[in-house]
Amino acid sequence: MFRDYIELRNLAPVADILAQMTDWPPLYDTERLANNEVPVYASIYVDDMETASKINNCKTFITNAMYHDAIGAAGKSEDVFKQLFALREDVMD
Repeated sequence: MFRDYIELRNLAPVADILAQMTDWPPLYDTERLANNEVPVYASIYVDDMETASKINNCKTFITNAMYHDAIGAAGKSEDVFKQLFALREDVMD
């Protein structure tokens, strides 16, 4: 990808170094997520459900029609926020 887009080509050497790293620390503190007490409302792509399932007190809007860029995608942000506010109010269409 870093070689496919002209805007990212200068970052390709750094991306290669990062891709070779194998000693990454854990991305999430799963114990802290499991003990979460504040409400969380998440719009997630169907393939990303594993992480959200580890967060206590998390309500999810699961979709395969929107992707990671849905908030910034033309015409999609309104749909995302509508669903998230519906989760908050416990009203789903």
